[in-house]
Amino acid sequence: MAPSSRLLRLLFGVLLLSGVAACAPVTARVPVAVPAVEQAAVGQPAPAVQQQAADVPAGRILYVRDGNLWMWQAGASRQFSDGGTWYQPSFSPDGTEIAYVYWTFNFSDIFVMTSDGASARRLTKGQAGNLMDSDWAFRPRWSPDGSQLAYVSDGGTRFPVVWLMNKDGSGRHQVMTSGYGVDWADALSWAPDGKRIAVSAGPAVPSPDPGQIWLLDVGKGTAEKLTEHTSGAIDPAWAPTGDVIAYVGRTAPNGELWIRSLDGSKQAHLGGLPYIRGPAWSPNGKSLAVLAAKGGVFQVWTMTVTPTDTGFDIGEPRQLTRDGSLDASSGLTWAR
Repeated sequence: MAPSSRLLRLLFGVLLLSGVAACAPVTARVPVAVPAVEQAAVGQPAPAVQQQAADVPAGRILYVRDGNLWMWQAGASRQFSDGGTWYQPSFSPDGTEIAYVYWTFNFSDIFVMTSDGASARRLTKGQAGNLMDSDWAFRPRWSPDGSQLAYVSDGGTRFPVVWLMNKDGSGRHQVMTSGYGVDWADALSWAPDGKRIAVSAGPAVPSPDPGQIWLLDVGKGTAEKLTEHTSGAIDPAWAPTGDVIAYVGRTAPNGELWIRSLDGSKQAHLGGLPYIRGPAWSPNGKSLAVLAAKGGVFQVWTMTVTPTDTGFDIGEPRQLTRDGSLDASSGLTWAR
């Protein structure tokens, strides 16, 4: 591939990971000291560092702060990894494993570890001797049955597109081609039946589009555009019920939480929180967690979501974390 194409791929990948495309007020901090991947220590759970709200939702929520994974559980947060190279975590459907992106200055790869941090394995190997020849992998998301991971990679393409692989890293193959009508992809979310993938995507000609939410039918090789926001839409999250999707609709430079049924007959949006990113459904589908920069830094907020005859009733947002600024582009993942 020509060097100019490689440079475009590199720049586009960095923009996706840093969250620049979302017009966020703060961005992720690039790691400085980078250990060898093969020697990267799996972070051991640390003691709770800060107590949070007393009346708390059930389950575990993973987020990223300063390039490390943090886990919120039972009203407190604790650091779960170390090294400053951990991004975009994703709990497996049963909550026993965590996929994540190990990202350094010259490549990014996808790893999976047990949810207690006891062991980790590397699934992709994109590092090359020359920076311009490295492949980049982002946004791992588990299939509903836990057997596969969808992710985005620029391996062999100008921009990152959707790929699939088995949970052990075998069977890696590109599933998003020019036939889908879009040229690049970012955040992903599987339909509960495993037949479709919601993705932030768009065309690259004549210039990178702000992007919308598209539904990719992997079996049929087709794509359907779900949203039509003037400034684009990002970060889809398919509800466990299968008939509803949450996402961020952009109203430059802000982004608002939107919830809509697939057929468009019901929808609602939340305008009270600024710069929302990364919605994640609770395991029971009755609540959403988001990252929002109210007060200037991203924190985790939750709210209930109740279907009504005409739309959705979104409850009052509640702030869960009060840590340093969290990484908006890494999103959230919620498990039991």
